[in-house]
Amino acid sequence: MLRRLRTRPSLDLPTGLALLTGLALLTLSGPAQAKDLGGRLAVGANLSLGSVPALSVRYGLPTGNPAINVQLEALGGYWAPAGGPASLTAGGRVLYGVVAEDNMNLFLGVGAGVDEQAGLTAFRVQPTMGADFFFFGLENLGFTAEWGVNVDLGDASGSSTSATLGAGVHYWF
Repeated sequence: MLRRLRTRPSLDLPTGLALLTGLALLTLSGPAQAKDLGGRLAVGANLSLGSVPALSVRYGLPTGNPAINVQLEALGGYWAPAGGPASLTAGGRVLYGVVAEDNMNLFLGVGAGVDEQAGLTAFRVQPTMGADFFFFGLENLGFTAEWGVNVDLGDASGSSTSATLGAGVHYWF
């Protein structure tokens, strides 16, 4: 007659060490702090307000609370392909952080500027929404993803509306 042996689950040494390390990190880690950009200057590039990539400068207004991020941004870009018409983008934006996490800020904003393509000039107003991401180890380098609506008043049709996607990168000093 065969007897069945009952076995209990056991942890091997690497799995046990990994589990203990994970528990220690959870108990010893501090609370997450909001990414405070107040009083800091950023220089970078983005494609947000206009039709060409633009150089931009951002300044985080100092506030008493690091979870409140208000930024002013000025941007400008020019592109002249060989044999084609030049394009120009220039303007400014105000961005207000609505969610501030450890390495990510979600924001709402509004921008205004001039966008010129193929000799047609438009005054552009743009409400926008987006996120700035800061990867661990690169705490001063922010990556931006955003979306919004362009409202153009200008030469061609009088006015038009279009959806827009934008991306960018900024280094914060």
